[in-house]
Amino acid sequence: MEEFCSIAKEILASNLEINEIQQIVDALTLKKYLVCAILPKTPSSETFEELLERYWNYDTSPYVKEKLIVGQSIHRRYTKTMLYRARKYWIPRLGKKCIGSITKDDIKNFFMELATKPFKGKILKAETVNQILRVAIGPLKWAYKNSLIKNDCFSGILYCHVIPAERLIPTIDEAKKIFSSPWKNSMLRLANLLAMCTGMRIGEIQALQIQDIGKDRIYIRHNWANIDGLKCPKNGEKREVKIPLGLSLMLFELIKKNPFGQSPKNFVFYGLKPDIPCKSISVNKALKIRLKELNIAPEKKITFHSWRHFFSTVMADKIDERKLCLATGHKSLKILEHYAAHKNEVTLSEIEKASEDIFLPILSNI
Repeated sequence: MEEFCSIAKEILASNLEINEIQQIVDALTLKKYLVCAILPKTPSSETFEELLERYWNYDTSPYVKEKLIVGQSIHRRYTKTMLYRARKYWIPRLGKKCIGSITKDDIKNFFMELATKPFKGKILKAETVNQILRVAIGPLKWAYKNSLIKNDCFSGILYCHVIPAERLIPTIDEAKKIFSSPWKNSMLRLANLLAMCTGMRIGEIQALQIQDIGKDRIYIRHNWANIDGLKCPKNGEKREVKIPLGLSLMLFELIKKNPFGQSPKNFVFYGLKPDIPCKSISVNKALKIRLKELNIAPEKKITFHSWRHFFSTVMADKIDERKLCLATGHKSLKILEHYAAHKNEVTLSEIEKASEDIFLPILSNI
């Protein structure tokens, strides 16, 4: 022990209590002789792997619990994806480190590698890199706010700049051709037609129940996710959209054909089982087949979600953006929340009139 100073020798000869050890660490840190120290069996000694595993596990996550308590929504599909990324990227790299010892350089250096170098032979997209970064930042920020760690290792880290992909949509004439003749599956055709005329998301269409269909409107009360099942619509707000008479008649005809009956809670776009609607992949595939049959703009790479952009684009010339957001469920405008509180039948009628002007010529050919 000759190489130790008298203070160090005294520490080595003592049996210190945990609070005494903490005082020594705090004193050394205060004097800036020490950056950080992790005491065993303390919150900071939890490994990064352990934190990521419990934070992104929907059933055990304190983060999920907190969001649900305050009325915010979070889907199992989202946490499952984030946990998958945690296991693929962060745990092999930093999983064994104590969370209290993780530094900003640890996070930044790995982030820069992901952004600039191939990962397992593949260059990752900017948005993918950003999502991988969020996998780590979220849990660390939560740990810091809840005093599990004292080191702010996340603030000031820049995300990759993401250039939004061009929204590729059909033209009005192409839309007319797409629906001008029968498809192999009339239900999947109607799902696409409904998306074109309302801008509804695929999950919202899948989630439609018979009780949601009115004579002149649709009540959008749920969203469907494969893992979660029925959930609140995206953004957590229910809404309604008015539809042309021809479209509502098609929906009622489909309802009559439902092999599971006409119970109010049965799905309009039914699947192979009464409690599961048709698959989103089937709806999208049917559109792809139709586009290929007609050789319509293969370079556009049109998908089912293109109908949502199509609806927003063609309606934008006829309806004020604030009012249009009521139909699509977008929250892109700061004023929308205030405006939505005062929506009324007049606004819905304006949207209906604009919708009829655009979509009736297409429906009349069906």
